[in-house]
This record gives sequence, C-alpha cells and structure tokens, in this order.
Amino acid sequence: MKLAVRTLAELGPGLVLAPERHIVHATMTGDPGSVPLGDLVRERLERVTVSEATRALVLDTTHARDGVLDVTSARAAKDAAKSAKKRAHPGDLIVSRLRPYLRQIALVHPRALAKDDDVIAVSTEFYVLAALREGDALGWLVPWLLSDDVQRALAAAQEGGHHPRVPRSSLFALRVPARVVRARKKTSRDLEAALTGVYVATSALRRVLGSTR
Repeated sequence: MKLAVRTLAELGPGLVLAPERHIVHATMTGDPGSVPLGDLVRERLERVTVSEATRALVLDTTHARDGVLDVTSARAAKDAAKSAKKRAHPGDLIVSRLRPYLRQIALVHPRALAKDDDVIAVSTEFYVLAALREGDALGWLVPWLLSDDVQRALAAAQEGGHHPRVPRSSLFALRVPARVVRARKKTSRDLEAALTGVYVATSALRRVLGSTR
C-alpha cells in the first residue's frame, strides 16, 4: 500500500481530505463553463433590531419549501422574534443551512407579502442571498438549487453531529452550469409568474375559508 503525504497548503478544489468533499467536487465540476455560486450572489448579513422585531414578519425554516413561502403559517405562529433574526428583502433568496434535504429554499416574492411587511425577519438558520447587482432577479437559482444533483451535493456537504449544517464555503463553492446562467432571465420570469399564481390562489382560498366565520 502506497501512502501520499500532503501539506495543508496543497489542499484545494481538486485535493481535499474529507470523503464528502470528493462527492461535492465530482458532482459539481463536470461543466467547464460553470460558475461558482459565490461569483453570482452575496450573503446578506443584516440583523433585525429589537425595536423592529415587534412589527416584523418572522419566517422560520418550516415556512420555506420548494421555492414557496408559507406566510399564512408564519403569521399564525405569531413569533415576536424572541431570538436573533436576519433581515431579508423582497427578491432575496433564503436557503436553509440545516437539513437541506428538506428543500427549505424560497424566493422572498413581493406577492407573498402584505403592504405593511416592511421588516422581514428570518431564522439565523437561513443563508440570505442577495443579487450582486441591485435589481437583478434570483428566481432562476431556485429550480437549480432544488435539482437532484445540487440537493445531493448539499446533503453530502453537511457537517456536525446532532444538527448537521451546510457550511457557507460549501454552498458558495457549488458551481452553476453555464446553460443555467444563460437561461437565467427566462427562468426567473417563469418562476416569478408561477409563484404569483400560487400566492394569488392562496389569498383567494383564505378569503373563501374566512367568509363563513
């Protein structure tokens, strides 16, 4: 049996120690034109202040799934943001770092929000992703992040014991295929239109359910 001795300085995308990193690397680097996610988005690190928390819409990880925000459940929970919360803005993308196989990813779509939702507070278990350029849409990333290959890579990148989490470095190192980047404008339009339909239908259902009370 041959042994290879390497220094820490030699580690990189093609030479890693943990087996799960090999899985991520092999899964996500097949496209030579791919782009690291970290070159396309930035992490929003703003926090909601104590004074803002009383009027905030509070979103936990259970309120985001398959691209959709469950604002109805969030309002019913009436969480007064007792713990620290991150701030999100309309158009941002929230990605759970805890148990990514639960598909807790959603676009903060303006149609899901009420007019007085001027403060959106999300769990610190979310990565809040914002566009690098103001006004750019991020909806196109939702179907890619929810695709089987990316979900497997995120699951493989988890670290920790009782509540394994995906490190920021692993999320931002995921490589977005060139074809996905090229189609981003159309994909964003299609996704936002579909989400608008979801939220319009949800609002209509709430009105019907509440009409007999």
